[in-house]
Amino acid sequence: MNHWVKLLSQLSTTLPSVEQQLAQWQVEPETQYLAILKGYAFIGANEGVIRYFQTQEDSFINATPYDFSPRIQSSGKNSVEYTQQLIQKANQGQVVHFNWLHMSQLGTELPTKVTLYPVMLAEEQAILALFEPVNRRSRARTNISNGFENLPSQLLSTILQDSAEAVYITNHQHEIIAVNKAMCRICGYSADQLLHKKPESIGLHQVTLDNDNSYKLSLAERGSWQGETVKQRSDGTHFPAWKSCRKILVDQDIFYVTLFSDISAKKKLESKLTEQAMVDTLTGLPNRHHLKQLLNQALIESRNAPGTLGAVMFMDLNGFKNINDCFGHATGDKVLQLVSARLEASCIEKADIARLGGDEFTLILQDCHDRAEVEAFSQQMLGIFDAPFEIDGQKFYLGSSVGIALFPDHSTQASQLLSLADTAMYCAKKSPNHVLFYDADMHRQAEKKLKLLSDLRHAHSLKQFKLAYQVIVNLECNSVIGAEALLRWQQSDGTIIPASEFVPYLEETGLLIPVGQWVLVQACTQVANWRTEHHSELQACVNVSPLQLEHPDFIKHVHHALEQSQLAPDSLVLEITESALLRQPERVKSTLAELKSIGVRIAIDDFGAGLSSLSKLGSLPIDTLKIDAGFAKRLSEPQGKELCQAMIQLAQALNIQFVVEGIETLKQKQILAAMGKGFGQGYFFGHPESAEQFNSANFDN
Repeated sequence: MNHWVKLLSQLSTTLPSVEQQLAQWQVEPETQYLAILKGYAFIGANEGVIRYFQTQEDSFINATPYDFSPRIQSSGKNSVEYTQQLIQKANQGQVVHFNWLHMSQLGTELPTKVTLYPVMLAEEQAILALFEPVNRRSRARTNISNGFENLPSQLLSTILQDSAEAVYITNHQHEIIAVNKAMCRICGYSADQLLHKKPESIGLHQVTLDNDNSYKLSLAERGSWQGETVKQRSDGTHFPAWKSCRKILVDQDIFYVTLFSDISAKKKLESKLTEQAMVDTLTGLPNRHHLKQLLNQALIESRNAPGTLGAVMFMDLNGFKNINDCFGHATGDKVLQLVSARLEASCIEKADIARLGGDEFTLILQDCHDRAEVEAFSQQMLGIFDAPFEIDGQKFYLGSSVGIALFPDHSTQASQLLSLADTAMYCAKKSPNHVLFYDADMHRQAEKKLKLLSDLRHAHSLKQFKLAYQVIVNLECNSVIGAEALLRWQQSDGTIIPASEFVPYLEETGLLIPVGQWVLVQACTQVANWRTEHHSELQACVNVSPLQLEHPDFIKHVHHALEQSQLAPDSLVLEITESALLRQPERVKSTLAELKSIGVRIAIDDFGAGLSSLSKLGSLPIDTLKIDAGFAKRLSEPQGKELCQAMIQLAQALNIQFVVEGIETLKQKQILAAMGKGFGQGYFFGHPESAEQFNSANFDN
């Protein structure tokens, strides 16, 4: 059994479409032109293929398909790159069919239909290649001329002379016997300096042992070689080149024809594109892709140095969003550049720094002895924010939150370490010192939050949001004057989640505006129905978030709710917090004025609990102060009583109504009633309840 038949008999396949054909070829191994590829090189072929490519078996084995191809196919595709792509496709388990222009070793064109079959050879991946000549009547197009033999020799000489690629021809002793103009221009030599010299003797190209051996072996075995190399000019400078060389036999004389082109511009472009792919253009720091490479390298070094500790630090800037919102992205970009410069100055030779995007930076720290050393370094990083960042005379103060994941303690996988550090960083935002190491509880909390966010995204479409109503009464006569609409989330299992636990996430998921609009419409519609049914002067009190108030379509949302419910504008009270007045004061003031002009009433909710700005109260169109529940709880204390009295007197001085929240006992109600005419809200009068329960409790009697 010869080598080819033995190889073919060892092939197997799991593809039914190939199995029958393979079995037939194993019985009749010479019926068609067949060869076997492993990687990109031929490892065996039948006699038909050897004849087809006009070569010898020793020259064919270990050669590649593109060694028997022109550099560029008629489609314009590079033979080397495209062949490798097709082989990779076959290695993925696909049968690949394509038309190809091959060249025999003697230079004959061979238009061929090629089919690549994925097979297994002794449990290793291989490819069985079938070559079918396109001209069925003649297996090789030896009779078809390319026209060159009919051209005058002087014309061929001129074409070579004026070619943009450098060309030189050497004899069997590798002495240069002919050069063209491009050769002289690119390398800086005259023809006289090159002729009858060996390329290596005049330093024409740099030779490395591996490169030279590959070059000579390829010429000896296959009669050709092509690849990237380094050439040397006459002034000693080097440049990258793409070179191809072919051995040609003419009348028993051996010649070597070498072509090459300067690819310096291409290499510079590749280098620039690589740099752009690896570096953050704003700060010059490594980007996310480069960071992963650095972290993978650090993990390899960590495995080789047991006993040492490494850390991934996620750093997020506190307060950066305000700079972007107030001063624009151009100023924000300058701040990021200053931050990255400080980080680099502080971390030289200590850590690798990268910018992932936005205001997030990541540091990789290696060769630490313990957690204390890592924590000390993180505190040093926080210290760079002690001094303000100054741009165009404006000083900006920033803080930072740092999350830390340790390797190998927490993980030895780059992606997981980045994820764990990110989780720790978000938890650090809520911690007092803004630095936290990752722990398993953070992961559980993160998973819980992720599930909550996922459920929340579907809650609105599943109609799981409900409104509860809490009564507001006149302290003097106990009459019902208003109903505050409070959002609740009733999950599919019946669990009721209060607004305080999920409203912050509505903003994160982008649902706050549509849900807020739904609350407005529902509350106005319900109160309008109660007013009609019970001939009541009931007011609808609806909480409005700062984000809603700043939304450009908020006035339209209010108009829509009033029109749809047919509720009079002065029967709608929009409750806003003090923080809403501080975020964008001018914009909020304008919105409140517009709401006031259409008759909607405005209340300040939880007054006294935050940084109350008394100077703003007189300039804003406010109708009601809702005094925070904390003051009602302190009515039993002399100081608490005085504070509450002062709040009520402030409202009276400004000629606006007041509502005291959190009234839970008769005694509290009596004390407040004695302080002045106003309104009360709290569990003493009623808990938040459904519309049906509210109706029964406050109107049926």
